[in-house]
Amino acid sequence: MDNSIFQNKTIVIGITGGIACYKALDLIRELRNSGSRVYVIMTKHATHLVDIEDFEKASNNEVQTDLFHPKIDYKDYIRKNREIKHISLADTADLFLIVPATANIIGKIANGIADDLLSTSITATIAPVLICPAMNVKMWKNPIVQENVKKLKKLSYHFAEPEYGELACGYKGVGRLVNLKRIAERIGLLLMQRNDFKNKKILVTAGATVEEIDPVRIITNKSSGKMGACIAEQAFLRGADVVLLRAHSSIEPNFNVKEEKFTGVDGLFNKIKKNIKNVNIVIHSAAVSDFAVNNKKNMKIKSTKELRLELSPTTKIFEKLKKMNKKIFLVGFKAEHNVAQKELIGSAYAILKKANADLVVANDIGKKGRGFDVDTNEVFVVDKKRSVNHIRLADKRIVADKILDIIADRLIK
Repeated sequence: MDNSIFQNKTIVIGITGGIACYKALDLIRELRNSGSRVYVIMTKHATHLVDIEDFEKASNNEVQTDLFHPKIDYKDYIRKNREIKHISLADTADLFLIVPATANIIGKIANGIADDLLSTSITATIAPVLICPAMNVKMWKNPIVQENVKKLKKLSYHFAEPEYGELACGYKGVGRLVNLKRIAERIGLLLMQRNDFKNKKILVTAGATVEEIDPVRIITNKSSGKMGACIAEQAFLRGADVVLLRAHSSIEPNFNVKEEKFTGVDGLFNKIKKNIKNVNIVIHSAAVSDFAVNNKKNMKIKSTKELRLELSPTTKIFEKLKKMNKKIFLVGFKAEHNVAQKELIGSAYAILKKANADLVVANDIGKKGRGFDVDTNEVFVVDKKRSVNHIRLADKRIVADKILDIIADRLIK
């Protein structure tokens, strides 16, 4: 990411008492090397795990641990002879970062508890807050923790969620602090918040459609809806009025993005019809079933003998969208599996022409770390002139933002 984004920005980093707190040192150094001013707030538990001096050297600033100076007299504050630290840091910050974030600090923020310097500063700031959890896998899965995370997301707090891997406690699972490179990328996105989609109405589709075989069995695909959700969220953060049509099985969006849920192809198509007349941009990333079952049964089919299914092609939704509203800027997605780059781009261009679309985003889901149900992606964005923008492998949120950059550039032209 362009280092100029970080130049002269003030980043306040909260270090809590998680085993991963030592990892923040490398992040602090990287942010300073990129031109940011870094201030560190450390909780009491964190001071038992790491040496404060290491963080002071890395940040080149005194680490703050106490809400008030130990020798403070309230009269000093009244006379304004002393800085009120939690207010000064809250006012100064361009971004607040908590790394690692324990279940404790997440719970405090979610429930309005401000009983130390870090929780009080977070309560007082209007800067974006990026929370990077790291904890035992069972703690992360705890329904109370998940409810607190969900609550904070709806209140526009940002999360860089933990990864799967070996944990310090000896368990293996989701709970490890996300890779520092991905945290730095998220910081960059938050620092360069734009409002370039203000007054734009965007319709985004996401996730996999489901077609019934019988009341128990279905035909579907592996799409999690992550790419579409990231696009909807980033468009929302860039000022757009967003409606997200997402599959019942797809991941929930962060923030207060307006959404409607669908199940099958017909359900999705009906919701698109309802919304498409009132939008400027349609980004159709849903993974739509190519086939539906002809002889769908109303009762569960017995599994005692061989079963043959008769399938019929479903509606090619993407091809119909421009006919329903000629004024929309239309973006589609094309997934292929283990094909040459030339073939991937050719397939994308073919469906673009057929649908009279403006852009098609193509990716190869057969390659590791790309496509369905992963947090990263690599895509090729093809336009009407068959020009190609290659977005290299990155967090899906970064990819989503770059896709929006390309859309914004085309709209300006």
